[in-house]
Formats: sequence, structure tokens, C-alpha cells
Amino acid sequence: MVSLTTEEDTRKVQTAVIGQTESDWPVFLPYDHDDFDRFMRGRTRDDFYCGVLLGGCGKRLTPKRYTEKKCHFAHRPPVHCRRTETGEASADHLYIGQALRRWLLRQGYQDAEVTYLDPGSVHGGAVEVRYGQGPSRHIRVQLARLSLHEWQETRERLADRHTHVYWAYGPYCGLSHNEVDAAGHAIRISCRTEGQTREVYVGTQYPDNSLAWSALTECRLSNEGIIMPRLDAEPPASSTPAPTPVAFPLAPGTIAFTAASEHPASHSDPDGTAVRLYEADLQPLGSAVVRARITLPRAHPAPPPHQLHVIYSSAHLLPLTEAAPSEPAWLIRADGASPLPQQTDSRWPDLRPASPPPKSPPPTPTMTEPTASTPRPLPLGEAETIRVLRSRLALVARARALINWETLVGHAGAAPGDITPEERVRLLIAVDHPRAVGKPVLSALVKPALAPDAPAPYFADVLAGLGWRADLAEAKVVEIWEREQRTAYALAHNEAVAALQQPPTASAKNGATLTLNEDQIVARFREHLKLVANGRSVIKWKTLLRKQGIPSSALSARDQVRLLAAVDSPYVPGRGLLSALVKGEGRLTGPAPFFGEVLAELGWVPDATTPTVEAAWWAASGRAYAQHTGTPQSVPAARPAEENRTHWSRLGTTKAAVVDAARRSLIDAARRQVCVGWHTLAAAAGLKPTDLSDKARESILVAVDSPTSPHGVLLSSLVVASEHTPVPYFDSILKRLGRPHGLRPIELGQVRKREQSLAFAAYSPTSTTAPKEKS
Repeated sequence: MVSLTTEEDTRKVQTAVIGQTESDWPVFLPYDHDDFDRFMRGRTRDDFYCGVLLGGCGKRLTPKRYTEKKCHFAHRPPVHCRRTETGEASADHLYIGQALRRWLLRQGYQDAEVTYLDPGSVHGGAVEVRYGQGPSRHIRVQLARLSLHEWQETRERLADRHTHVYWAYGPYCGLSHNEVDAAGHAIRISCRTEGQTREVYVGTQYPDNSLAWSALTECRLSNEGIIMPRLDAEPPASSTPAPTPVAFPLAPGTIAFTAASEHPASHSDPDGTAVRLYEADLQPLGSAVVRARITLPRAHPAPPPHQLHVIYSSAHLLPLTEAAPSEPAWLIRADGASPLPQQTDSRWPDLRPASPPPKSPPPTPTMTEPTASTPRPLPLGEAETIRVLRSRLALVARARALINWETLVGHAGAAPGDITPEERVRLLIAVDHPRAVGKPVLSALVKPALAPDAPAPYFADVLAGLGWRADLAEAKVVEIWEREQRTAYALAHNEAVAALQQPPTASAKNGATLTLNEDQIVARFREHLKLVANGRSVIKWKTLLRKQGIPSSALSARDQVRLLAAVDSPYVPGRGLLSALVKGEGRLTGPAPFFGEVLAELGWVPDATTPTVEAAWWAASGRAYAQHTGTPQSVPAARPAEENRTHWSRLGTTKAAVVDAARRSLIDAARRQVCVGWHTLAAAAGLKPTDLSDKARESILVAVDSPTSPHGVLLSSLVVASEHTPVPYFDSILKRLGRPHGLRPIELGQVRKREQSLAFAAYSPTSTTAPKEKS
């Protein structure tokens, strides 16, 4: 056991996490000192943590470079850490979780949720990945040992909660033989060190104990689980091999349909799951309407034919190769669909649901009273009832109160028994429709009667009708309920203050701004951030909201991340990100605390050029300035006094010749992955270092980098002074090239290191995209 009073850490820790204490982004420190140097490019010694998901203390780790023994991480004293797993494989559970998330994303699943069970235990505990909406699908990677009884209980529990459960087994769990007995084969999973990382491999174990391994990236996902190339190539021994059906993953929220009618023929998914088959008019975004077939789980409510429905769950498109000419040629296999409260939607303009069937005529009046369950016409009519409910809820918001349904509906002149539960949900959806950024869900102010303050039992149904997922967990429903209450109270307060302090026209203008839809908000953010980029500046999130007339309390932290990601969507690696120009409170430079989440939402993956969030921020902000500045800043010509002092003619050369020689020498240094001093550059031009003043050196390096675009690599970052220290005029070079400048020394050092790593990567002998030299 590690002593809590140990002052110096003598353990050799090989793994850490980057970004923050709770991060699940692992790194493996190579043993060799040459690999150490490559590993550290673009990183600082403050980037690494003994992460809590590694069973660690959460404190920073320092990478140690050695030539006579293995390189490793070490804690900074005093040490108070009980972490037991510190070796090469100690972060394999995190590598597996990250690899599965990326792999599922490529399979078309954007909603994968990774959970690490008992992560600090021997061999990493277990990893669970939940994906797919509605009745979920589940991958369980068992790494630690389990008794046979515990394994059987866990299998039964997961099978009860999820429609599909796929198991994979680590090298030390001792359960794969039981899986082989049960299923005929077992999926094994393991990590191997390759270069500066741990790659995930998947194997298939057969009854004869033979194993066939493949990289996870070579495998595919089906209803049978993780399918390796060898399993694809081997048909089942008991049946004739059947061709694998072609299935194209569909992005959630891009397909809508209406006029759905259930097909009388029974239907099952390839894995045997019972589903219902429908024919419907279907329209993808930006495409025409087509008649197609759709399967939904048997437990899913039948979609009414007179409503619009959107497929928000995971779904796949399959061609119906054996369909008759008069039958639909396409099938969509979906896990669920959500109805829209409106009859039309601009995203799918050609879908026009039929009018709902007319209600049957009222029965002949009798002397008996109607039963309580028989709905009566609304006394004020539907449109007026919705207006009254919305107005009353606005008053409740101003009073920072709640109201029960029985009291609320009484303001519309109706009795609770006059409205069925389904009609109640539909009316509340209409009160809050359409959903828009900054607009609260007023239905969150409706609470159960004679009960503590809590969401009404039907609040989840209202959320589903407004576009939220239909299978939200109870805790998530409570979270949304509380957040929408706060938004409603804050907005009501702001509107009341505005009504007292502003002229009526201004107040009306603000009110109109707050009901902008999400696309309009994103477009306004984007245009305003372009102006910020053009001014080579940054902006606070609260200021950005105020410019659009949106109160800061109207949006949650999750909304902030989602909207900023939408500003830069679709994500293109190497392109500037306007969201990088939104700074954190109290910070002068560097990424905002939420910028890492924005990158994750966009799908950013660390690479050799931008291995950390901070490196990605420097690159993204610099490129944003370059792309949105009206005219790229030209390099000012050298001052005559400077030219006179240098006396190029006296030195028997020209400035252009010296610049050309310096550029070629720096390109050669970048290819050799080294930095150089002025003695090397001067010798390349046939001069002595004493022939060039600091002003002349600055002018030469500005000219060396001036042919590049403002977001190109800076060869001048490779120039160092004596004892490998930075040259004193690097900030002036940045200023004259139109780059961010005026930075503190530590920030300037980070910029220089980042630019060095970019130059090394651009001119690496293995690079296929090295910049062309200018002749």
C-alpha cells in the first residue's frame, strides 16, 4: 500500500489522462527517450493528470525523460495517492471506451454513452456502452474477474433492461469459455502498444480454443453484435450462407413521414425481434417524397396517419430488392419515431398529412347524464383555450409560482373531467409550440394537485411532443423541469423590467428577438462572431447573448455547447472555428472551459498537430482570424533606416538572397525535426552572425514567413537564441504577420511550441502533404 505521507513518488506511472481530472481521454507515455520527445511535441508538462477514472488522486503528473532507464510519469510531492494500477495496461478500459465510441459513431450511432464500472480496480473493472434510442442496445466489456453466479445475474439483469446486449471479454476475466459454451463463440478484446498509444483489437474465440484477432476498426456492427472479418467470411455450419443485407445508417432527425398504414404481413428483424411494418409517405431533408416501408418495435405506439412523425432514433435504410414494381422499393428499420404537434414543417415542405377523421355525430340526447370519461367541447373553443392557458402560465411565471392542472383549466371555463388525459397533453404541447432557443416550456409550471412540487406525471409526454426523446430517464425529466422553471421565471422578470424601463416599441422588439428559432439564433451568432474575427478580438458568452437580446439565464450550459457547435457545423478539420473566439469569464486568453465540449460535439479527434484542447484552440482561433479578416494583412516593408543600417551592398549580397537562404535552411531543419540558431542561418547566406542586428534578423524572418497564408506554418518558430532560448523578437514577428500577439511570456512559449510542432509535422519525411517550396 502507498503511504499517505510519502514525500517523493518512486512508482513508475505509465498512463495518465489529459484535459482535466475527470477526463476519460487516456495517454500512454512511451518508454524510450526518442519516443518521449515525439510524444511531448505540442504538449506541456502541465497537461497530464492522475485521473479519477484510473483510480488516481486527480493531481497533476510530471512526465520524466531518461536515457538510461524507462521514461515514466511521476507525482509531484507531497504524494497522497492510493492508485494501484500504474503499468502499461492501466488505462486500457479508457482506451476501449474511447475506441468503441468512435467506432459506433462510424456505424451511425451518435448517442453512445460510455460508463466505466469500478475503474480503479484490477484490470479496469468493466466498460458499458449504451447506444440507440428507445429500447436501448448495450455492449458490456468485462475486464475484471467475476464469479459464474455474478456473471449469470448480470446477464439476466442487462437482458431485462435492453433489447440487445453484446458481451466482450478481456484477457483476465476468465469467462470467455462460458460464453463459448452458451453461444458457440466469444468476443475477446485486448489492447496492444503501437507507437505512442494503445490500439484496441477484437478476437473471436472458438470451441477449439483458437483465436482470430482483428483491429476494432476492421469490424462491423450487426444485430448479432460485433462481427469480425473472419465471422463475416464463415457462414453458419447449420445453414446455407445468406448474403449480408445492405444497410445505410441514417442521421437522426433527417427523415419525416406521414400517412402511415400498418402492413398486414408479419415482419421480424434479421435478429428475430418482433416489429410492426408500415407503409408511409416519407421525405428526407432536401429530397422528394417517396412511398416507403418502415419497421418500428412492436411495443412502439402506432403512428397516427394524420400526423407528421420524425425519426429521431437510430435507423438504417435497406433496399427491397425483391419488391414488385408497384410496391415500395425501400425499407427503413427504426427504433422509434416522435410525432410533431403541427400539421406542417418547413423542413419537409411536401409532406401534407390528411385531416383527422371527422368525429362521429353526437348520439341522440337522452335523459341520462354523460359519463365522466366522455369528452365535452371546450367552452371557449380550442384556440381561445390555448391562449388563456398560455396567458395564465405567464402570470404564474411572474409570480414565481406553480399551478395544478385542475386550477389552470378552470381559468378557461372547463372542468377537469371535460378533458381527457390525451387532450390535456395535446393542449399543453400547443401552449409551448413551437419550441425555440431562449423560450421556456411553460408546462413546467404545472404540478400535480395535492402533492409536493414535482413534475406532473404527463410532463415527459409533453416534452416528447415538443421534440425531446420519448425515453428520457426520470432524473433527466426532473432536470429539464427545474431548468425550464428557472428560465420561465428569469424571462418573466426580464420582460417585466423591460416593460417598466423601455418604450413600448423597444420592448416589443426584445420580445420578438426572444422567440427566434434556433436556426436564426445560430445564424446571428455566426455573423456576429465573424465581426469579432474581423476585429481580431474575442467576446464573452454573456456579451454575445446580450447582443442578440437573449437573457443569459435563458440558456443552459448544454444549450451553450450545442449552439456554438452549430455555429461551426459542419466540422472540417483544419478550418477555423468561430466558437474559439468566445472566451471564458475572467480569462484573457486560452480556451474557454466549455471549448473542449464544443470540440467533442463537433467530432474533433486529437492528432499529432493538435493533441490537446489548448493546441486545438490556438489553431482554430488563428485560422478563424485568418479566414474572416477582410484583407490578409500584408507584411510592412522594412523601414529605410533599417535597410541603411544593414548595408546589404556592403556585405556583398541582397536581402532577397539572404531571405531565400534562410528559408531553405529552415525547411531543412524542419525536415530534420530540429531547431537552429542564427549561426546556421547566417552561414547559409555566406555571412557571420555579427553582420546582422536583431532588427535585421526580425525583418528577414518576417520575409521568410510572408509568402505563407496567415494560418500556414511559421518557420521562424524554429529559430532559437543561445542555450536554446526563444529569440526576443518572436512576438514582433507575430504582430507583423497579422497573428495574435501581445501575449504573456508563458503564452508566447506555448504559441512557439505549437508552431514548431506544426512545422515539424508539415515537413516530416513521412508527411504526404508537405508544403511546396517557393523557387
